Amino acid sequence: MKRARIQDLSGQTFDFIIIGGGITGVSIARDAAMRGFSVVLLEKEDFAAGTSSRSTKLLHGGLRYLQQHEFKLVREACRERELFLYLAPHLAHIRPFIYVLYRGYPESPLLLNLGLTIYDIFSGNPIKRRHRMLNAKKLLEIEPHLNSAGLLAGGLYYDSLTDDARLTVETAKSAFDSGATIANYAEVVGFISEAGKIQGVEVLDRLSGASGSIRAKCVVNATGVWTDRVRALEKGIADRRLRPTKGVHIVLRKQDYPLQHAVFLRSPRDQRVAWPIPALDGDLVYVGTTDTFYEGPLEDVTASSSDIDYLLELARQAIPDAKLDYDSLVGTWAGLRPLVAADSSKSASSVSREHEIFVSPEGLLNIAGGKLTTARVMAQQLVDKAIALHGPEFRTRHPRAIATHKVPLSGGDLESISNAKRAVASIPVSAAIGNRWMSHYGGNAKYLAEICATDPSAAQEMGDGRITPAEIRYVVEEEMAMTVSDFFIRRSTIFFWTQDGGLAIADQVAAEMARQLGWSSEERAQQVRRYREQVTANRLVPTASHV
Repeated sequence: MKRARIQDLSGQTFDFIIIGGGITGVSIARDAAMRGFSVVLLEKEDFAAGTSSRSTKLLHGGLRYLQQHEFKLVREACRERELFLYLAPHLAHIRPFIYVLYRGYPESPLLLNLGLTIYDIFSGNPIKRRHRMLNAKKLLEIEPHLNSAGLLAGGLYYDSLTDDARLTVETAKSAFDSGATIANYAEVVGFISEAGKIQGVEVLDRLSGASGSIRAKCVVNATGVWTDRVRALEKGIADRRLRPTKGVHIVLRKQDYPLQHAVFLRSPRDQRVAWPIPALDGDLVYVGTTDTFYEGPLEDVTASSSDIDYLLELARQAIPDAKLDYDSLVGTWAGLRPLVAADSSKSASSVSREHEIFVSPEGLLNIAGGKLTTARVMAQQLVDKAIALHGPEFRTRHPRAIATHKVPLSGGDLESISNAKRAVASIPVSAAIGNRWMSHYGGNAKYLAEICATDPSAAQEMGDGRITPAEIRYVVEEEMAMTVSDFFIRRSTIFFWTQDGGLAIADQVAAEMARQLGWSSEERAQQVRRYREQVTANRLVPTASHV
């Protein structure tokens, strides 16, 4: 995947300009490109820099939405969850979840059993991973550290964990492979409007400083929580369609918080549902999420002490023997949900996760809301809407999406995964490195193996042994990683799962990227400083005395 240069795109006309490189934008780019449309995708930062790297990292139906009677949303999400096992098997990991019931919870065991039965049916294959109801004794046998006081029963069911940032990047690569033109760090700063209709965009390359104008028949705003900010570039638009909510997660060591299953429970403070979840990294558990309306700056959202207190309180309630305080934290992350504005009397967790597609007076096609799990369906509906709006000039192409549910994402093809396993096994890297490559890159791990076969020094382990130069070279050459933060947060995702966020090897990573990207010594140092600031903002929390 090669980054397009704005100066090369200036003056060109495409069928689609898609603004936004989160999971929704890249899914739209993939869908439209696979139908044969000419597509350019522009992202002002990096792919998944916002919500799409800051979620609870689940591919799930949304069991709790059954309580809000959002049956269509849950059914759709359950089917999409199952589809990801085919589209991206390296990034969709089925795990057991337990919905526990304590005395005072609003659900009865009978109601929970009914809800989980519906959840099974919505998956399309209710026998394959059928839920089981468990009494308190059985629950404590499989999770002996759970709080036994008031424990009534529970239901064991299944959902999937994923790496949300990697899923977004692999979808972007799939869009590129299907013909889409893509640029990150390309900010849309204005619209080209003629005869009362938006005909294109003005773009600033935030890396080179170059600017240009790109035209398109259809301009799509898929910028998530930035939707209203982009809408405001259109003359006369000043209203707000979104009401973001903030979601925070904390990361704990399993030795401090011994949990084997993801547990779905209610906060003792406000009865909101949340999850402590064993991470794909077997030594960690993350707990999330908060859900509060947010009015602050959209960039660089971080956890507050009150957010952390809320989650620590929930974690302690679930496992009272765990002596948790601020010193127990490996790290935190925070993100914003791009929820469509609703009745202001509703609580944050009651706002619907359904998406909305709407058209501005000058023809800007907007999509907001939705879930990571349903991004493929959202994209299909958006492109269908564009075809309906633009009539004959678009209808001569494929009128319906016919392949996005059939063609695996980049790295997801089973044959390529098999070939990659053989290639990785043929080079001198540890089993831990090889397994990590396969789980992060799937079939594309063969390219890392080829780099090592050509240059054995690329297989040398850095720091704690998680990273090799081969991975750095690959994500720069093939995944458009342009900054040290891109590498640690949204390519390797080391940021989320180590206490120092990878800072111990940040200088080495920056040196390797500098050789590929031509950074000066000053730029290299600045890159490390910027990343250090991001790590500090998500690790530097009040002392235990403030809990």
